[in-house]
Amino acid sequence: MTSPEFLGPYRIGETLGRGGMGAVYSGVHAKTGEKVAVKLISQHIADEPRFRRRFAAEVETLKRLRHKGIVRLVGYGEEEGQLFYSMELVEGESLQQRIRREKKIDWQSTIDIAIEICSALKHAHDIGVIHRDLKPANLLLTLDHSIKLVDFGIAKLFGFGEQTLAGSVLGTADYMAPEQADSHGVTVRTDLYALGSVMYAMLTGRPPFKGKNVTAVIKALRTDPVTPLDLVDPSLPDALVELVHQLLEKDPADRPPTALSVMNRLKAMRAGLQREQTMRLDSSKTRSDEGLESSMQRNALDTNSNRSNPTDNASTNNATTGHDQGVTPVVNNGGAAHPGANAAVTVNSRNTDATVRPDDEDFEASPVAAPEPTEIKTHFQSVDAGHDPSRRPIAADATPADRWKTAISVSSMAAVLIACAILFLKATQQPSADDLYQAIESKRDSGDLLQAQSEIDLFLRRFPEDPRSDLVQQFDDSLHLQRVLRRLDVQNKLGITPLTAVEQGFVDAMKGREQDPHHARERLKQWLAIYDSDTIQKEDSLQQMIHLAKSEFDQLEKRSPQVYVDPRATELINRIEEILSKAPAETSRTTLEGIVDLHADQPWAAPAVEQAKRGLEQLREED
Repeated sequence: MTSPEFLGPYRIGETLGRGGMGAVYSGVHAKTGEKVAVKLISQHIADEPRFRRRFAAEVETLKRLRHKGIVRLVGYGEEEGQLFYSMELVEGESLQQRIRREKKIDWQSTIDIAIEICSALKHAHDIGVIHRDLKPANLLLTLDHSIKLVDFGIAKLFGFGEQTLAGSVLGTADYMAPEQADSHGVTVRTDLYALGSVMYAMLTGRPPFKGKNVTAVIKALRTDPVTPLDLVDPSLPDALVELVHQLLEKDPADRPPTALSVMNRLKAMRAGLQREQTMRLDSSKTRSDEGLESSMQRNALDTNSNRSNPTDNASTNNATTGHDQGVTPVVNNGGAAHPGANAAVTVNSRNTDATVRPDDEDFEASPVAAPEPTEIKTHFQSVDAGHDPSRRPIAADATPADRWKTAISVSSMAAVLIACAILFLKATQQPSADDLYQAIESKRDSGDLLQAQSEIDLFLRRFPEDPRSDLVQQFDDSLHLQRVLRRLDVQNKLGITPLTAVEQGFVDAMKGREQDPHHARERLKQWLAIYDSDTIQKEDSLQQMIHLAKSEFDQLEKRSPQVYVDPRATELINRIEEILSKAPAETSRTTLEGIVDLHADQPWAAPAVEQAKRGLEQLREED
């Protein structure tokens, strides 16, 4: 495809990227000087009448997307039989580039980015638009560290899930939802699955399912369980791990219902985790000397500096484009574009001459239409980005109704700001021991103790002398035990690293605690007798298991203080007492030895076996 000189009102500049669907160019409006990215559709695609109808219909839908987190469609048209459209030019880099550069992104930044994505998705979903191809290459990080989504509806436009062109799915299957792979209908929860895949990639550096080819990836995402996040990185917050795994459920019905619900959970999670970090920092400062405090402040400043300038070196000189599925091109000052163009374009700012097209005075805008076979048409239709009735200024001759509307709008904004200030104050206010304990009890009573982990940690750190700290410590041990057993269970199922004898014994000892606490307590006692020994060098993992085993043993003992005796053992004990009191010594000895030999290996008969052994000892003493 030869680079044209003009497309509609735009003078075309350098090629920013190419792909199977067409090419993306930098462009400058010949009259206004506005810089845009211009996507020129490949001729063999644009010649299809069905595609032209779909193109016109989809553009009408995309016009309605007006959100700060979505790359804006500027205009669309036709130049000598070739379809094209223009979009805003975004300076920065793609999320895919950042992941490749940093390997993985910290969970705090992941939550922030995910909240912005949810906000953009909510806007699109509210007006009936589903993205269908959400992935790191279609998420652009601007120079002010905000996120912009690109390529809304493009997967549908190019036949994704209907008559996908060869190679168009490459690079997309990694983030595809199972229902897309099965050609089932897509819903808003399809985008939420992709959001979970993107968050997984940010936290681990790779998508949930990775294979040598698209077929292997699709097979895996249909049937295979995802590797648990907490197994990959145990330091991740439990609430975040739980949310990502819920987003990645195979059945759409098991995922969260809306982008709004996910955004609210993320915001609440961020507030709780930030409050916890604030409390930890305050506590640490109280216990630290002045030198340590200065060191911590320097480290914090370094961390914030790194986060606030993630693209100091890369994004200043690099630029990405994004429309076709494929590799995101990077454009340097005067550099060549990498093959494969994506829908929105991120470039370094550079002055481009806005030369007026000689025949621009005669250029007439009109909607896209399928051309007659013998006629060449040139049309362009701009999308009026400035037309927003909600943002009209008050004119001097405004009616009283207009002024009242403006006053109400200002009052509403003020109320929102006041509410935000109140929430901020509450979030930064240090809760009391009663507040924390009440929150823990409330979540425990609702069967969601896991969500109380941050309050439990804070209570134990700030109020170790509180009379309730022992009970709170039990809650913490219980949650820790659940995580350890879950990790060992997943490790055993995956089979990558077999369980050691210590780990397998720990798992076996913990089985059946609810059904038979007495026997579970005996197994834990035996496990502790083997591994809680001074002759064994105890690593941190073993020390943790020993602590948890002791804590669980104590809980089982409190729940089952009386020794449980199986009715069958009681029957044998009564038989032993009857024989010792009535039968001759030789008959008693034979009977007791038979009980010991027959039932020695049966746990339920242990009390009777012990009674029989004592009876034999008594008979030997009498002889």
